[in-house]
Amino acid sequence: MSRLVKDMITNELRSRYQQLDSALWLEVVKVNGVMTNQLRGELRAKQMRLEVVKNSLFKRAVGDGPLKPLAEALDGPAAIITGGDSLIDVAKLIEEWLPKAKGIKLKGAVLEGEWLDESRVASLAKMLTKRDMQAKVAAIILAPGANIASAINSGGGNIAGAVKAMIEKLEAGEEIAAKSA
Repeated sequence: MSRLVKDMITNELRSRYQQLDSALWLEVVKVNGVMTNQLRGELRAKQMRLEVVKNSLFKRAVGDGPLKPLAEALDGPAAIITGGDSLIDVAKLIEEWLPKAKGIKLKGAVLEGEWLDESRVASLAKMLTKRDMQAKVAAIILAPGANIASAINSGGGNIAGAVKAMIEKLEAGEEIAAKSA
């Protein structure tokens, strides 16, 4: 490959990966083309991207950026997956694909600039996503207010029920006796 072509590829990779702080490293060997296309299609549907990169060009492209730990760890065939709402979503999707495509192997990842080895990447799929955590926090914050509102409404419901019973008695012509305490 000529120097000009290497520079062009490096610049293209730099434009894709320079601003990213999270990516998943996958080894995709012994996976047929049909299975690879299905995986890429599912990734694309979720705004994720799988790209097979040449290790030396990837190292040049990311430089000293947040993906540097990943670039230093690359060894052998490397497919990089980026995109989605978070790397946890990517890991969950790949975890679903591991039984389907036997040639796929998780090798590592960088999550917000921190290197994760194979064992830690597998645990990513079990984590809650940012959206799930926000929903959980919102539910915890709203719970006391909901309890107070239901307590207030239940008291009002009792009063409304008593008033309704009094109205019905008056309409029926019955006398209402006031209780003295």
